[in-house]
Amino acid sequence: MLINSETKISEIIKENEDAIDTIATINKHFKKLKNPILRKVLASRVTIADAAKIGGVSTEILLDRLSSIGFDIEKRQDSGKLVLKNKTDHFTDKVIIDFDARPELEKGIDPFKSIIRELKNLPIGKTLKIINTFEPLPLIKILTEKGYAFKVEREDGLVYTYLTKINAENSNKDLPKEIIEDDPMLFAKLEKIFEGKLQEVDVRQLEMPLPMVTILQEIENLKPGKALFVHHKRIPQFLLSELEQRGYNLVGKKIDETNTNLIIYKK
Repeated sequence: MLINSETKISEIIKENEDAIDTIATINKHFKKLKNPILRKVLASRVTIADAAKIGGVSTEILLDRLSSIGFDIEKRQDSGKLVLKNKTDHFTDKVIIDFDARPELEKGIDPFKSIIRELKNLPIGKTLKIINTFEPLPLIKILTEKGYAFKVEREDGLVYTYLTKINAENSNKDLPKEIIEDDPMLFAKLEKIFEGKLQEVDVRQLEMPLPMVTILQEIENLKPGKALFVHHKRIPQFLLSELEQRGYNLVGKKIDETNTNLIIYKK
């Protein structure tokens, strides 16, 4: 089979199941592929290039390992896929403000609100450095569309994401707002409307970014007239723009600090 950086992991596994063990030996991040449930969620959406980014290795390493078990490698200069390019000329080491997202995540708190607050207070010419254990791809996608430059570095199991305003025209009003779709009355109304037509999924025990990946996978398989009922830890702010693009609404009902129910339905 001829493969390249944009080949889906699911296609590779379908061709040769030995690819699961081969990829899993590269580092601990890929061992999730050994779990059949996670593999079903991830493999159909993730390309070799995406997997390399998640695992913190080069695409060439993944392709080389797959070549060793019989795959033919196609060299491609341009995949045609949107790539968010680092703009390293906008960064200097003397003006960095650190924000460690790990404490909030460990408490089950979405750091979205804190990060946006830090960015709103970020002066032109300064850089926000987000410290985390994974690359915040949804956040990067949102902010690059708003005119922010970024770069990502990895060291000793940590991921450092640098964000900076490119110019003064990048006003705070253009930043994504924290959208709270917590509406118990509307939630109860939707439960009645979709009674017997709710497809259910629980993402509370999944590591980020698997909750968002799982939900997007579920709505792709959602039959007409049905809605998705999600057990989540919180209102997933990064997911809202993805749902909007696909024509879906989200309404939540907070149960407690670590448990929120969501109903996702077609507009």
